[in-house]
Amino acid sequence: MIGNELFHRRNIILFTLMVAFFSIQVTINIVIEGIANVFPLGFLFITVGILLLMMNLKKVNPRLIMYVMITCTYIYFYFLLTDSPYLVNYLFMWLGLPLSAIYQSYRVVFLALTGSMILNYYSFFYLHEEIFPNVVKGDFVYLVLFGVFSTAFLLTYIHMTLRQWKETKEANEKLQVIAYHDPLTGAANRLLLKKKFDQLKESKVDSIALLFMDMNKFKYINDTYGHDVGDQLLAKVVSRVRGELKELDLLCRLGGDEFVILLSNIKYKELVGLSTRIRSSMEQPLSINNHTIQVSASIGLSYTTEVSHVDLDTLIKEADGNMYMEKRKGTRGQAL
Repeated sequence: MIGNELFHRRNIILFTLMVAFFSIQVTINIVIEGIANVFPLGFLFITVGILLLMMNLKKVNPRLIMYVMITCTYIYFYFLLTDSPYLVNYLFMWLGLPLSAIYQSYRVVFLALTGSMILNYYSFFYLHEEIFPNVVKGDFVYLVLFGVFSTAFLLTYIHMTLRQWKETKEANEKLQVIAYHDPLTGAANRLLLKKKFDQLKESKVDSIALLFMDMNKFKYINDTYGHDVGDQLLAKVVSRVRGELKELDLLCRLGGDEFVILLSNIKYKELVGLSTRIRSSMEQPLSINNHTIQVSASIGLSYTTEVSHVDLDTLIKEADGNMYMEKRKGTRGQAL
């Protein structure tokens, strides 16, 4: 789905092209026919142009502006053909179709087709002697077919472009997952942890906290049941921990059986409560390959409200040290 920012950029492109065309056309008409034949109608389009410019600069509903600009384009061509019914202006009118394709929107192309067909009919039957003096009126059908085939080509182009854009977007999303996530458990990796931490510092949150979690006796589980069971256990641990976290909390696997959880805008008491809940959830047995495995985890925490002065490595080292204090004690209490 194309976002409003992209629509805004394309509005600017179309507006620039319209201004350039209008300026060139007015200049040529002044040289050939004199300034009296250009104004005061020219003032009307200048006024409309200023209004469109202001709307674009303020980004007032880019999608609405898109339709307004396409409509204004054909209104301008109507007055241009009426005032200067020349073949060259009639040909310029058909440029509205390919210009509409910059939005990559089927609706906009159909709107442009409608405008082109109306002006095509108007030019051929009401300005026939001026624009088509040597063309029989039966040939009008060929001009209609020209518009239809041009539109079909543009719609095909848009369809292929949007499909390619979608495929590229999906491929980029997959690369993002590979680049920022652990392939075994799906948890975030160090790169995403660092990126998220930097974003939290830039957003100036009230507090940043880190939980460092290490599975107890994980080596024994690997030696007893095999590494395949150990890998499955880590994946289930990630799923279980995520059940205790909020959407904005980030669970990261540092390596092996070590995990960290990055949190923000949390009070210290809430952090201690979360640590206790995660530890309790880890103590629930896991069933893997017909084996019931009793697991547990040691958790250390670090917490700060001095967000602008803290760095990620310091938080990790502090939480890691607290985790080892708890592991050495062999208790379920929170190591501080």
